[in-house]
Order: sequence, then C-alpha cells, then structure tokens
Amino acid sequence: MQKSVRYNEGHALYLALLARREGTKRGHLSKKTAETNRWHEKWFALYQNVLFYFEGEQSSRPAGMYMLEGCNCERVPAPKGCTASSAKDAALDKQCLHA
Repeated sequence: MQKSVRYNEGHALYLALLARREGTKRGHLSKKTAETNRWHEKWFALYQNVLFYFEGEQSSRPAGMYMLEGCNCERVPAPKGCTASSAKDAALDKQCLHA
C-alpha cells in the first residue's frame, strides 16, 4: 500500500537547501523536456529519496523535484553533440552524478 506524502513549499525549499549542502550525490545531468523532446543540462542534488534539479549550479531555488520512492532507473544513450571521446564515455558523463 502506497503512503501519501504531504509537504508545502517551505518544506521543499528547506530540503533543497539540505540537498545542495549535504546531498548524497550532486552534479550535472541531462534532462529531456516533454515539450520539445530536447536535452538540457541541469544541476541535480540527491537528498534521501528526493532528487532536486536546478537551472544552474548557483541557483538557490529548485526548478523541480522527483520523489524516487518505488522508482527504477535506466541508462539512455548520450545526447547528440557530446564532446566525450566515445559514446560510452559521453553516456556515463551525462548520467552519473558526481559526489
């Protein structure tokens, strides 16, 4: 049975601040937009089971968040135009969070 989660904007902003300072993983990832189906690089920070994303590394307010409870992750090919030495390296660079 799935439990509901209740939070308000103040809770989300506080958790985002903790994620930026103390998050398990932080770094750049590419996020695919639903509107244009294009990839955009965002700054992500993982805190417990919440993944926050920001417009840039210096942004204080999150652009969005994902609750990861019950989620599965999978690797996808690197976006076109990556400058890594191989497609495999580009995929790893874009999809791995760096601590």
